[in-house]
Amino acid sequence: METLMIVLFFIGAGYALFSLVFGDWLGFDMHHGELPFLSPTVIATFLTVFGGIGYMLLHRTGWSAVPVAALSLFFAAGVSAAVMFLVVIPLHAAQKGSALSARDMIGLEAEVAVSIEPDRLGEIVYSQAGTRLSAPAKTAPGKAIPRGASVRVVGESAGTFVVESWMDPFESDN
Repeated sequence: METLMIVLFFIGAGYALFSLVFGDWLGFDMHHGELPFLSPTVIATFLTVFGGIGYMLLHRTGWSAVPVAALSLFFAAGVSAAVMFLVVIPLHAAQKGSALSARDMIGLEAEVAVSIEPDRLGEIVYSQAGTRLSAPAKTAPGKAIPRGASVRVVGESAGTFVVESWMDPFESDN
């Protein structure tokens, strides 16, 4: 049983360390959508605490495996729940609320900050939640859009918005 506890501890701690060092580079997603208790962070926390507490209790007390496993389970569930409610869920909510998805941007108006030449990328600026943001943009082949022009986002391709010229219907043509 001691071996199981130490192996679980090292799996959890190793995963946490690995994701800390290589998580951004490998694109690890630190939450699991609508099921935050399945978050890799919560699972790693559970394994680390369960294994660590279990090993310490087995090693330092004369208790049998059943009470040690029960107490380890209790502590691991408590610490994992705290991590889930104090770290994972708030971070997920902040990420979800801070940026519109590319699909949500379709139909919104923006302004060209760097002119978009035919078959070349330019840059658009737009407002979101009171913040001015910019993004790369392209237009239909053979069409150019000058700097300062109003555009509407009509699509997204590989992180680049596809835009078309758009005139505010309330502006006059004079």
